[in-house]
Amino acid sequence: MAKMTNHAQYILQSVDKALDVLNLFEYSDSLSLTEVALELGCGKTIAFRLLFTLERRGFVLKQEDGRYSLGIRIFNLGNKVHYKKALIPLMRTILAELTAQVNDTVHLVIWQDAQHVVLLDEVLPDQRLIAVEKAFDNRPAHMTSTGMALLSTRSDEDILSYAQNTLFVKKTENSISSLTQLMNDIIFVREQGYAVNNQLYENGVCSIAVPIIKKAGMPAELAISVSGPAERIVHNQEHILEALRETAARICALPI
Repeated sequence: MAKMTNHAQYILQSVDKALDVLNLFEYSDSLSLTEVALELGCGKTIAFRLLFTLERRGFVLKQEDGRYSLGIRIFNLGNKVHYKKALIPLMRTILAELTAQVNDTVHLVIWQDAQHVVLLDEVLPDQRLIAVEKAFDNRPAHMTSTGMALLSTRSDEDILSYAQNTLFVKKTENSISSLTQLMNDIIFVREQGYAVNNQLYENGVCSIAVPIIKKAGMPAELAISVSGPAERIVHNQEHILEALRETAARICALPI
């Protein structure tokens, strides 16, 4: 048997076929089951199973007329790529100015999925001794001030769904450990317009965050926070909040 080249032996055929389905929508707004089967060169049963799987995961949407179009999951992922590739350079100068103003670490975070937030950018202050929320790839939303800020902009139904699918782990004595505690904290964030992570995840570290709301009544996708030693953050809370709100307004004014 000839040796496979270009690492083709690692390709999972079912995943490859599913990606072929998504690629079909590059030039078509909607496709029927028959059209997908013809384009893929497979039977309708295989085409249906591929479309059903993608529909269940939100990557395609079955319309009332039975045709298929790209789902909201594709839109959300595309937005995240847009933020990362195009918008971070625009925001970084603003974030650097915020860091200089408060002399503590700034995080820019995006809502990743129904359970997690993910760090987009981190700007450190020009100082030797710092204490920050450790940079994370993703973390349950209720474990961070940015996550709580983002959760607060979502509906009560979304928050209940979040809680039902989240494991509440006690990282510290202050960690959120129940739906009741989560909802009480969410009420505070909604009323005050900001979230405080007072040693929820790590002892000695505190952060304050605000959501970046582009359109009233719509869930926020981005949030920014300032984090550092708990005593210093709490002592400078008013100054930090003012700086965060001014920065959020500047980011909202960007052409995004």
